[in-house]
Amino acid sequence: GPAIMVHGTAEQKARYLPKMARGDEIWCQLFSEPAAGSDLAGVRTSAVRDGDDWVINGQKIWTTCAHISEWGVIVARTDRGVSKHAGVTSFIVNMRSPGVEVRQIRQIDGRADFNEVFFTDCRVADSDRLDAVGNGWAVARTILMHERVAIGGGAGFRAETLLDLAAACGMLEDGGVRQ
Repeated sequence: GPAIMVHGTAEQKARYLPKMARGDEIWCQLFSEPAAGSDLAGVRTSAVRDGDDWVINGQKIWTTCAHISEWGVIVARTDRGVSKHAGVTSFIVNMRSPGVEVRQIRQIDGRADFNEVFFTDCRVADSDRLDAVGNGWAVARTILMHERVAIGGGAGFRAETLLDLAAACGMLEDGGVRQ
């Protein structure tokens, strides 16, 4: 949400933010890559302009909830001839698009919250580009800043907190709330 608020067009804000605010859509961050480690600017996934579209090829890894996400924000290399921070661009990707393959990573405890995501000739409209070509590093920083604040500020709820809230609202007997 914050990336679209800061870097999105008026059309992107109108399309995506209301559904995000209502929790109607699940999103993921398509950042990490096998060969880049923690160096986000070292991404190799490419996006090449083709008319009004971009064609994305590459791989992302450790993407939380990609298997249940409708949308994702991806950082892709659009220019190899400039510094690695200047040569990336961010896009909004429909996770159900042709050319997007999500493979869950099974952890030792049996859970599979993380995923590998493969892009093979995945087409994204230029209208789904976030900010200017080559300004993907600024988009990524915006996302990471807000993510760190949320994690560090305890934005998550503990089960006990949610139970207390349901009790205070008289909703403990509601089957949907209990689920």
